[in-house]
Amino acid sequence: MRGDPVVPSVRLYQLVGMDRPDTHEADRAAIDALRDRWVAVVASGDVRELADLVTHDYEVWTHGAPALIGPDTVVAAMGAVLTKYSVDQSYEPVETIIAGDWAFQRGIERIRVVPKGGGAPQETAQRALLILRRGADDRWRYARGMTNGLPTTPSDKPAT
Repeated sequence: MRGDPVVPSVRLYQLVGMDRPDTHEADRAAIDALRDRWVAVVASGDVRELADLVTHDYEVWTHGAPALIGPDTVVAAMGAVLTKYSVDQSYEPVETIIAGDWAFQRGIERIRVVPKGGGAPQETAQRALLILRRGADDRWRYARGMTNGLPTTPSDKPAT
């Protein structure tokens, strides 16, 4: 008879300080609300509120661009974009993992920009990995992020 070296998953969650995955409905709802608020703020064009949706040490790596570090940088960068374009953004989560005061979410981000001075709209879709942290005030905020373009051939694109 072989000994079982595998710890049952519920027990593993307890050992690493995580709750069971099925107890996170309120956290998932709060994370969804954060995403919806981000999209609404960007669509409104008034990006000052974005600073309150990210942690003080926020950092995001966007595809092919320098890192954006800190709330003020995010507000300035998005503000610059929104002076030239109207932006419609959406995010389709593929997976969300909640581990105590941290959450990890991967999905597909879709962005449509329309030049304010006229011109053809541009659309892009990309993979995104988001790391969120719950603060002392019990609010979820974005702490880290990374995006990467989708494959160029249709057969390689993930189903959405």
